[in-house]
Amino acid sequence: MFKTELEIIHTRQWRLLVEVAFKVLGCRFLAEDVVQEAFLKLWMSHDVQDIQCPICYLFRMVRNQAIDRLRRLILESRYHVDEEQLGEQAATTPSPERATLGQYEWAALLNALDELPERARTAFAMTQLEGYSQREVAAQLGASPTTVHYMIRDALGHCRDRLRIND
Repeated sequence: MFKTELEIIHTRQWRLLVEVAFKVLGCRFLAEDVVQEAFLKLWMSHDVQDIQCPICYLFRMVRNQAIDRLRRLILESRYHVDEEQLGEQAATTPSPERATLGQYEWAALLNALDELPERARTAFAMTQLEGYSQREVAAQLGASPTTVHYMIRDALGHCRDRLRIND
């Protein structure tokens, strides 16, 4: 009996249901898809005998599915990349030459850091490598933020000079 009632609702209320979905989605084709999916989902459901008002239930289903579809479309558009752009993007992995050069530069940076006083090395590592603020480092080291600023400035200058020498 419910299936017959659903067929009647489908025939009589199709346009109105599509209009409800269209107001959410702004696209008639997507709205028709949402309505069709809602009817199919309700048709395939096994516990439909408990539904008091099938037409109200269907309108609510259509509206909810249209909102879900809109959310999914917004999310997909946020992360969408055209296939044409994929060929233009740089490779995410470095070439072997670049990787080797990066290892040498990293080793030279570590050597330059080893030449610094321990407090300056700690201040540099905490701010530049670990992401702490200068105030947080100052509190950790028991120094003023101005002192930490000068330690980092001197450490950066020292590392810059040492890396230029190695070039």
